[in-house]
Amino acid sequence: MIVTKDFLTLSEAFGIRKGSVIALVGGGGKTSTLVRLCHESAREGRRVLATTTARMKLEELADVRDVLLWDEMDTTGQTWRSYRGGNRGGGTWIDDFLGGASGDVSSPMTFLGRSIIRNKLIGLPSDYLGELLSRLTWDVVIVEADGSRGRSIKGHRLGEPVVPLCATHCVVVIGADGIETHVNTDHCHRPEVIQDLLGVAWGEKLTADRVVDLLTHPRGLLSKIPGDIELLVYVNKAPLGRDHKSANRLANSILERCGSRIRRVAVGDNRQGGLVEAFVAESGAA
Repeated sequence: MIVTKDFLTLSEAFGIRKGSVIALVGGGGKTSTLVRLCHESAREGRRVLATTTARMKLEELADVRDVLLWDEMDTTGQTWRSYRGGNRGGGTWIDDFLGGASGDVSSPMTFLGRSIIRNKLIGLPSDYLGELLSRLTWDVVIVEADGSRGRSIKGHRLGEPVVPLCATHCVVVIGADGIETHVNTDHCHRPEVIQDLLGVAWGEKLTADRVVDLLTHPRGLLSKIPGDIELLVYVNKAPLGRDHKSANRLANSILERCGSRIRRVAVGDNRQGGLVEAFVAESGAA
């Protein structure tokens, strides 16, 4: 396996382009990754729509200028409203909004959800999302398609994650602070699933190799992502300028063992921002 390394923005590392629909899964900073990709795409002049098939805290959407709420009983959009701006009204406003004709979409980033319950925004059903996106003219769509309760490593049970079939890219987010720690509730979401898949005891070390085992298990995350969706990995919480042997070892191990599905891994830190280390398996490498 031949791997090249470069320093790029996160959107460059993932090859995000106009028309991309990116689903974020895993743990270790999906929401901050969503916000980062939104801002990077906006700086590149792209209009960005963000949404979720899970749930998000409203406080995590503080930087989003427009949060649009849809009504599942109304396919016309006449009763849809902005969380911050009330009901838009008008029989065709939703078509204008989705078609890019409304002045309200001048902001490069808009968030679309279903409703708000207990200060959390409830996401859209993944099957509805595909139908809706067929009407959109946004340049880039970013979907948080998983939940991990703030943990860095996640064990996925049956039915998870909820990746929309319209996705062009699926980014698996992994927190670097979860590597070389132990299987417990401090760093792992659903550690009992991790125990079941890996056959390890509570408190055993979760090495980089075991994280890859978790991805490649017959019931692991890779088996849950359709083959026509480009699969990528982002190791977050590993700022540049520091020695991150375990994160780099994980990146190389993923490309060596998952090269048929994953050809790009980025290592960086959302809190630091800036560039990430992009590990790329060269085309045709064995």
